[in-house]
Amino acid sequence: MFGLRQLVFGFGLLLSLCSVAGIALAEIDGQSSAAKILSIDVQGNRYVENEMVLAKMGTKVGQLLNRKQLSRDVLAIHKSGFFSDVRFSGTRTGQGIHLVCQVKEYPLIAKVELVGNEEHPTKDLQLQMKVRPGRIFNPFNQRSDLNMIRKGYLKDGYYQVDVKFTATPREDGRVDVLVEIIEGEITTIRRIGFIGNDAFSDGELRDEIASRESSIISWFSNKDVFDQKRLGADTQLIEQFYLNHGYLDIRIESRQLVMAPDKRSFNLTFSLSEGDQYRISSVGIQGDIVPDKETLLELIKLEEGRIYELNDLRETIDEITARVGDEGYAFASITPLLTRNIEEDTVAVVFDIEKGEEVYVERVEITGNSKTDDEVVRRIVLQTEGSRYSGTQVKRSKEEIGRAVYTEDVRVSFPKGSAADKVNMKIDVTEKKTGSFTAGVGYSALEKLTLTGSVKEDNAFGKGYQAHLEASLGALTKNYNVGLTDPFFLGENMSASVNLFKTQSDQLDITNYSSDSIGGGVGFGFPVTDHISYGLNYRYERTNLQVNGLTTISALLASQLGRQTTGEFSQTLTWDSRNRFAAASEGHIEQFRVSVAGLGGANKFYETALSSKYYYGFGEDDQFVLNPLFSLGWIRGYSNKTIPLYRRYSLGGIGSVRGFDTLGITMHDAATNDALGGDKKMVISMNLFFPIPYMQTAGIRGFVFGDAGSVWGYTPGSVEPTKLSLGRIRSSAGFGLEWLSPVGPIGIVWALPIHKLPNDRLRSFEFMMGGTF
Repeated sequence: MFGLRQLVFGFGLLLSLCSVAGIALAEIDGQSSAAKILSIDVQGNRYVENEMVLAKMGTKVGQLLNRKQLSRDVLAIHKSGFFSDVRFSGTRTGQGIHLVCQVKEYPLIAKVELVGNEEHPTKDLQLQMKVRPGRIFNPFNQRSDLNMIRKGYLKDGYYQVDVKFTATPREDGRVDVLVEIIEGEITTIRRIGFIGNDAFSDGELRDEIASRESSIISWFSNKDVFDQKRLGADTQLIEQFYLNHGYLDIRIESRQLVMAPDKRSFNLTFSLSEGDQYRISSVGIQGDIVPDKETLLELIKLEEGRIYELNDLRETIDEITARVGDEGYAFASITPLLTRNIEEDTVAVVFDIEKGEEVYVERVEITGNSKTDDEVVRRIVLQTEGSRYSGTQVKRSKEEIGRAVYTEDVRVSFPKGSAADKVNMKIDVTEKKTGSFTAGVGYSALEKLTLTGSVKEDNAFGKGYQAHLEASLGALTKNYNVGLTDPFFLGENMSASVNLFKTQSDQLDITNYSSDSIGGGVGFGFPVTDHISYGLNYRYERTNLQVNGLTTISALLASQLGRQTTGEFSQTLTWDSRNRFAAASEGHIEQFRVSVAGLGGANKFYETALSSKYYYGFGEDDQFVLNPLFSLGWIRGYSNKTIPLYRRYSLGGIGSVRGFDTLGITMHDAATNDALGGDKKMVISMNLFFPIPYMQTAGIRGFVFGDAGSVWGYTPGSVEPTKLSLGRIRSSAGFGLEWLSPVGPIGIVWALPIHKLPNDRLRSFEFMMGGTF
């Protein structure tokens, strides 16, 4: 319809121009075509100057009248876009002709109003439109805006879109323009079919392409909306799939796209020619063999007798390129040579190596770091100046810089140096904002409103220092924490941190005591491998426990009233293979910690803790993430010392067992019902994150979860320790929303306890900003 409309419009305009030229010239016809032009007058113009009209004309005063030139002048003046009608007439005298150009202007636009555009904001459209106040309202601008608007809507899948322009004249000759956009519905893909696919079913091939048929699952994305660019990518994905299964002769012969008469859906059909499946007959290496043939042969992923796979070929090229690069050949070229045996359906693969010139890195140049000091970036660059180029070191350097907290993007290039065998390593860094402020509000029957907030800077003073100030204020508890971490202490690949804290608690409804703690600590971290790190920490704190006028308290509480001091030394081993720190979709993180108290304080105990989190992404682009996790804790006193009351285990809240309040899951004194906690704990959780329809780009996702946990063990005053049993395991389930905002995760959680005990305290709703779910 759109093409036909353009054709009719253009044809009508051409007829109009031709007819105008004919009428205008007819008025001069019969006069001498050789008459001299004495003057040219312009009439009918209000906004356009005479000089502009005359400048468009090839006909000039003093020339002889030329009928063909006047026809060209009519077209030229029309083409300017200011006039809807152009006519020429003339008055003959004895000396020649006085020529008159009679024009009719298109109206000026006084006001433009857009209606019906729900998907595209009016402001965005107006910035691109040529039909706007103060401009000429002519067919050329209308056609330009019509194409622009349609193009934008077609890109989003709106193939029913229509645009209408309505002009309402004003008394002053100007017009008010109404642009009516009829969006219609999104045109989706109803069916995707294949012709010629014998080796793989339609369903298998549909799973490999980006486009999707309309279904309930497609409601979570826009993959069922037809996109011309996505269709081009689908062709490549089908070819890659076949090449990964040995079909070297695969061809996509055609793509057929048929729109339904109502323009609501498409049928998409791919016509294939699969060819035969090939196996590897032999593999080899030729050319510049560096460092040696045996080393390079071990890097080849393709194996004789196995089906040819494109991914193995690409991985082999990358491995050989990196290994040859480690010998100083920065611009090595690896070309795979494939020789088919059509009769036996086999292929011989030989990797031809052209190593190029050996080069050295003359200088490492860092650009784009307006805030971050050069040294902060340079210290994680493994490739050193003056040394031979190493492909592995360059790759790891780029990865390390890309993971840095102050980096949004990094690009590495190698311009020529001062000599033929020298290059400069240019690192172009795009910095990101490293400061953040977070705030949160929680509610519980015990605390009522709890306010939390923090200020963080991950690149303090441009030195890469990580500083934070945190506070949590509730009706019964107040926590403060300030800390500073240097990830490269003394310029070495080790981190050092220092922090100070103060905690006040007056939870008499649960604990029958108030506590006031103040202290600080230092810590050091050492990388062991790319994924494993080791940490050492020392923490010293002074705690004061008090009761307010109570006559009956538990024996444990009575033994710990007054001031206590704790000097605690801990070691932590961490294995972190997550693909990213926030909203990971694959990998895992495990932590094992052992702590001993007694070095500098009166309290003596030791503690062991183990935690593990896994991330399994699935679905399109890993939009669904299954996240199981568990944690165990065990604490025990020694040298006839009991475990400090405030270090005993209780559970409840985000990061623990949701649906239960702080200290909501604990052990109680049999006589006084004081909340004492246990010396063992366990938490098991399962989270399933999923996308929210039409909100993925905003970073908002939903999740459902199930939590279970318990505390148990020995309580002073009891005859026998409480053992872990199914009856003591509390559980809950719920759902929530998470927004991965620039200042950290923001979320809302609704939880329903499934199994609880009589003394447990519950919390069904929580809001957190900057927390972890």
